[in-house]
Amino acid sequence: MYVLRLLYAGSGETPWRGLVITCIAGIGNVTLIGLINIAAERAALGRPVGLQLLTLYLLAFGVFYFADRMSLREANRLLQNGLEALRLRIVDKIRTSELRTLENIGQGEIYATVVQETNHLSQTFPLLVSAAQSLGLLGFCLLYIAMLSQAAFLVITGVTVLGVLMFWIRRRGLRHAMFSVHAQEAVMLTQLAHYTEGFQEIRLNADKNDALHRSFIDVVETLEEKVVGIGRQWVVLLLFSNAFLYFLVGVVIFILPAFFSGYTDIIYKLSAVAIFCVGPVTAVTSAAPLFDRAETGLEHVFNLEQRLDAGALGPSEASPEDLARLADFREISLASVSFGYHKEHEPSTFAVGPWNLSFRRGELVFITGANGSGKSTALKLICGLYQPDGGQILVDGIPVRRGLVQAYRELFSTVFTDFHLFERLYGVEDVDPERVNALIARFELSGKVSYADGRFSTHDLSTGQRKRLAMIVALLEDRPIYLFDEWAADQDVRFREIYYLELLPELKRQGKTIIAVTHDDRFWSVADRRITLDLGEIRTVPAALPAPQEG
Repeated sequence: MYVLRLLYAGSGETPWRGLVITCIAGIGNVTLIGLINIAAERAALGRPVGLQLLTLYLLAFGVFYFADRMSLREANRLLQNGLEALRLRIVDKIRTSELRTLENIGQGEIYATVVQETNHLSQTFPLLVSAAQSLGLLGFCLLYIAMLSQAAFLVITGVTVLGVLMFWIRRRGLRHAMFSVHAQEAVMLTQLAHYTEGFQEIRLNADKNDALHRSFIDVVETLEEKVVGIGRQWVVLLLFSNAFLYFLVGVVIFILPAFFSGYTDIIYKLSAVAIFCVGPVTAVTSAAPLFDRAETGLEHVFNLEQRLDAGALGPSEASPEDLARLADFREISLASVSFGYHKEHEPSTFAVGPWNLSFRRGELVFITGANGSGKSTALKLICGLYQPDGGQILVDGIPVRRGLVQAYRELFSTVFTDFHLFERLYGVEDVDPERVNALIARFELSGKVSYADGRFSTHDLSTGQRKRLAMIVALLEDRPIYLFDEWAADQDVRFREIYYLELLPELKRQGKTIIAVTHDDRFWSVADRRITLDLGEIRTVPAALPAPQEG
């Protein structure tokens, strides 16, 4: 059971304290039933109930009430602690996973699992705890029946076990359906993102807008059909559980007296217990859909954790000597490096290489080529975000082994085309605000954005302005190597010239290595050399154009 796995592996605590408290609550509950039966028997015989019996009843009620409340609180605390630990563990594995692992899993799947599933679990766990407690109370009720009549205990227990088995077999058939619902919810979240991420495109193209909406309607209708189908099956199961309760009461009242002598003396006591069980049984059966949903959700979460573990790079093994060697590098080389985009058990859809490239410290290199030629892939291979399928990366002739990959990545600051701006300067929190605002002024963003209290005032900027802000962050990181993926593509003419004729030469004078993807052939001669890619292969580099003049 994934819920128990959550308790043991998630929180690191054992539920024994909660189980003991639950047992005390169950004993108090059974004691209350026994005292009620004794009081009813005395009233039927015309005997006074007495102060002693009333005192015992009040004491039993107090024990039951406080133990029941403590049991609910303890169980809920354990479950919520386990869920919190699970969330933190999953997010920690996401942040240390490999880029291709996350790309293969998909953003919709990650959000549906980490956010939607864990939120649902957090909301439903209190109900599951209550149902689990009801199940414990039923167990103590059966023990009370055994005290009254062993024959009745055997018959009622046998009928109950038979009913539970039938209920369980029917319930197992819903697991596959719930998995399909989760998959469909992930598809819906991915489709929903198109409305916001592609808003400009769909507002400019009515046919595209309508086609997207029709596709989304199909996804939602399919999801509704799956959920309604599950609901119909659960209705049948709930009706079965209610019918079973009346069948059990019928066995107690109409069938058992016909087979056991002396049974009529305790039939009213057994009837009271059977009727009392209606509430707990209803609570358990009503929570069964929630339990299945929780089990399915936890299975998705644990499966996601396994996929993240399978694609993990492993801990860093960089020694101080390794870090010093990487920081003082003279040349980075890609030796027969090849890479292909593929998913598990599927062929590659696009492959690059084998490449033999080298980049010297303090060098300015442009990577050019048509769209889809592998330029962005090259940048991700160079900085170690993608691990080569073949070949290896070398620093001053020494291979970057698996345990050094993260230390190697620390050499790079990047601005990719799909860059992300964080609301705070994570990792460079101690930067001088005056320096940040000076850079903001240099990039002509004063009046649009400012920096104070460790964060930028806004990200509500144009794409070109957001790229300037991303460039500011990269400059503040001050790494030895800079990778820029078509940074100037969204800039005006003035800032293109600033980028090529001022910023890049300035970084080169500082001893930085710059590798930039560009289509601006007017500025190609600014680079020390140029690498051209065509469908993942390196092509001959044509002669450089004359250097442009400022202004």
